[in-house]
Amino acid sequence: MAQLPERAVERGLLTNPAFLAIWGAQILSQVAANAITFALIVLVAELTKSNTSSSFLILFAIVPAVLFGIIAGVVVDRSDRKKVLVITNVLRAVAVVPLLIAGETIATAYIVNFLIAAITTFFVPAESATLPTIVRKADLMLANSLFTFTFNGAFLFGFILLAPVVIRLAGYEALFVLTAAMFGLSALLCLILPATPRPSAHLGVEIAGAAVAQTRAGIGEAFRYLRRSPVVAWSLVYVALTYTLVAVAGALAPGFVREVLGTDERNVIIIVAPAGLGVIAGIGLLTLVRKRIGHPHAIGLGLGLCALALVGLAGARPVANLFRRAATSAELGGAFPFFVIVVAVIAFAFGIAYAFITVPAMTLIQLQLHDEIRGRIFGVLNVLVSVFSFLPLVIVGPIADVWGVAPVFLGFAVIVAATWFGSRRVRKGLQAAPA
Repeated sequence: MAQLPERAVERGLLTNPAFLAIWGAQILSQVAANAITFALIVLVAELTKSNTSSSFLILFAIVPAVLFGIIAGVVVDRSDRKKVLVITNVLRAVAVVPLLIAGETIATAYIVNFLIAAITTFFVPAESATLPTIVRKADLMLANSLFTFTFNGAFLFGFILLAPVVIRLAGYEALFVLTAAMFGLSALLCLILPATPRPSAHLGVEIAGAAVAQTRAGIGEAFRYLRRSPVVAWSLVYVALTYTLVAVAGALAPGFVREVLGTDERNVIIIVAPAGLGVIAGIGLLTLVRKRIGHPHAIGLGLGLCALALVGLAGARPVANLFRRAATSAELGGAFPFFVIVVAVIAFAFGIAYAFITVPAMTLIQLQLHDEIRGRIFGVLNVLVSVFSFLPLVIVGPIADVWGVAPVFLGFAVIVAATWFGSRRVRKGLQAAPA
C-alpha cells in the first residue's frame, strides 16, 4: 500500500485534498453517468416506441461487466491508478461526443451506452482501490459511508432531477455537453491524486492469463463455500434479484408511462422519482426498526412488499383502461391525477421494498463471510447479477411489446414470492439463532 502523505495523515478526512478530489470526481462522474443513462433510455423509447429496444439498451450496459470485469481488475492492479482514473474519465467524456456529432439515433445511443459502461468497468475498481491509499485507517469507514451516500444521491440527482429538467428546458444536446464537461472536470480532479507506486509485475499476457485462471479457481471455491452456507447463498440471491428488478423496471419504465399512463416518455420521472425516494425512506426506516425486527424479518417484509408492488404495477393497465372507457378521450380524463398518485405510491412502496431487501442482505453477507473468502464471494455476486439480469432483459422487452407490461410484472411477482417461500426456513433459523 502506498504511504499516505504526512499532511493527509495529520488532517481530518474532509481536509484531506486527495480524498476531496476523488470524492468530487465520484460525485461528478456518477451524476453524469446516471444523467446519460436516463437520457438514452428516454431517447430510445421516443425513437422506437418499443420495450424491446429499451431492454437491449440496458443490456448493453451490463454486457461490459461480463466481458471486461476480470481484465479490468488486472489492469488496475498493474497500473498507476491515478492514470487509470484520469484516462477513464477523459474517455467517458470523449464517448459522449458521437451523440453530438452523429445526432440522436438508436445506433449512436447503443454505442455510447456500451462505451461508457465498458470504460466505467475500469474506473470503479481503480476508485475503490485508491481510497485506502489516500485516507487513514481510522477514516476509512467514514470515507466509505460518504461514498455510499453520494452514490445513491448521485442517482437521485442525475437520473431524477438533472436529466429530466435539462432535457425539458434545453433538449438532449445541452445535456450531452453538460455531462461531457462533468466527466472532463472529474478527470481534472483526479490529477490532484498522488501517483501509486510502480507495480512489481507489469501487465502482460502471462500475468493476465494467470489472473484469469486464479479468478476461475476462486469462483469455484466460492461456490463450494456457498453450498455450505445457505444464509450467504440466499443473501446473494436476494441482492441479485433486486438488482435484476431494477434493471427490468428501468427498461420498461418508458413504455409503462407511454402505454399505461398515456403520457410522454419523458414523464418517466412519475414512477422513477417515487421509487428513488422510497429507497431513501426505506433506508431511514431500517435504521429505526432493524434492531427490533432483525435482518431476516426485514428481508421477509421487503420481499412481501415487493411482490405486492409488482402485482399493483401489473394491475395498473387494466385499471387505466377502465378509466379510459369512462372518459371521453383516449386519455385518463379527470381521473388522471388520482391514477398517477396511485402509481407513484406503488413505485414508492417498491423503493422501500428494495431497501428492506438489499441493505439487510448485504449486511448479512458482510457479517457471515470470513476475510479470506470475501473478495471471491463478491465476485460471485457480480456474476449472479450479470447472469440474473441478462436473460430477463433479453425476453421482457418482446413480452411487453406483445402482451403488455402486466405479464412481466406478474411473472416477477411470482418469482419474488417463490424466493420468499423458498428461503423462509433459512430466515427463521437465522432469526432464532443467538445474536
